[in-house]
Amino acid sequence: MLAAARSRLHYGWVVFVLSLGNLTVEGGTKNSESVYFHALRDAFGRSATYTSAVFSTAGLIGALSAPLLGILLDRWGARVLFPLAGLAILVAWWASSFATDLWQLFIFYGIFGGIGHTAISSFSMTATLAPWFPQTRGRMLGLADSGNPIGQAIFAPLAGFLTGEVGWRWAYRIFGLVFAVMIAVPNGLLQRRAPESRSNPGSVQPEHPSDAASDAPFDGSGAPFDGPSDPPGNTGERRLPVPERGNQDDPANATSPERPRSRQSAPALSSAVHDPAMWLLVLTRITGSVGVQLIRVHLVSFFVLAGYTTQSAANTMGAVGLVSLFARPMVGLATDRYGRESVYTVGMSIAAGSVLFVLYFGDGTSFWPLAIYVLFAGITDGISGLIVGAKAADLFPADSLGTVMGFVEMGRGSAIFLGPIIGGIMFDLQGDYVQAFILSAALTFTSVCAMWVADFVGRRRPVVTA
Repeated sequence: MLAAARSRLHYGWVVFVLSLGNLTVEGGTKNSESVYFHALRDAFGRSATYTSAVFSTAGLIGALSAPLLGILLDRWGARVLFPLAGLAILVAWWASSFATDLWQLFIFYGIFGGIGHTAISSFSMTATLAPWFPQTRGRMLGLADSGNPIGQAIFAPLAGFLTGEVGWRWAYRIFGLVFAVMIAVPNGLLQRRAPESRSNPGSVQPEHPSDAASDAPFDGSGAPFDGPSDPPGNTGERRLPVPERGNQDDPANATSPERPRSRQSAPALSSAVHDPAMWLLVLTRITGSVGVQLIRVHLVSFFVLAGYTTQSAANTMGAVGLVSLFARPMVGLATDRYGRESVYTVGMSIAAGSVLFVLYFGDGTSFWPLAIYVLFAGITDGISGLIVGAKAADLFPADSLGTVMGFVEMGRGSAIFLGPIIGGIMFDLQGDYVQAFILSAALTFTSVCAMWVADFVGRRRPVVTA
């Protein structure tokens, strides 16, 4: 009976839980930065530009290291790479807690933290989880991406509480230990490659069921079970039928069980960097992320400048995470039903509108502007990475998806580097965040345009016959 129950278990759900935990850590680190920015600026007495550059450095290191991390993910697997990321996070946060000058955080948090955080971010989640659910990747990535708002809802208010009660140094030590344990232990024990990743690039099923994870059943077609069938209008990649073997002794009749008869051609690992669709996805990611990062690190300071307390601002960030917790799975499901580009357009427009709304109506005393912001920002929080990742999984084969997503993550890392510095410079020059918020909305529009062009280019790859 136990063996029968185990044979029905789809191991992709174990990888899903691991992905959820990884993104909870990633959400906790990134979305508590605005709390630490405010604390570090007061502790070291530096300008907004100089203080925000600490977090920008982490983004720059993430941008530079993401392609290499993607290659290592494809070669080593998540079971090796993710525990190493947990170790890097532990070193980064503990060393940062002993810093006597702000420049030391550029080394500890910027370099070690940037590498650790990038390795377990949404790009690696997409590369490890999407191949397990080829028919329903949009909704599964959306469900796993709920880890980001879970981390935000838990750790942003906790960061505000700890920095107020025991100081930012002890908050860094506590968070560093918790994050490292959450990453290193479960991934080192349970992480596993998807069956698709073990065959040739572009294949949609393992050669034999025994080649797949022992816990992943097969539906008779040779492909891992992927839950309920897609709803009408699903734009995700369909599982293709398995070719007949034919007479293996006769080369004229033999067909490979690893390859479909035809598929949309996709770049091999060595030529992915020459594919325009990948670079358009990078452009989509960098413009959308710069629009977000322009204001993310500065949000707590913006709310305080508007008259709200630091704890109220931190609680607002946590509330956004709670709303996003329920919204992200719905966004993922919507992309399967209505298309990645359409949902991206609507979602990013709402995100830009939420920023402009709080800019013009937040008065420091009224609660309702914060409530409206929480609703709008929560619905659209994190959709850029979710939808761009799902689109990349639609266009590229699993065996090179880690590398492709590494380059896409380079766009996000560049945004984390540029956004806070640009926002800090605008604040230091103007004394407010008005122009930064308007620029954020303009970049969001650019990102939407790039997503549509990426779809146009990606869909027009030639169809080849096996």
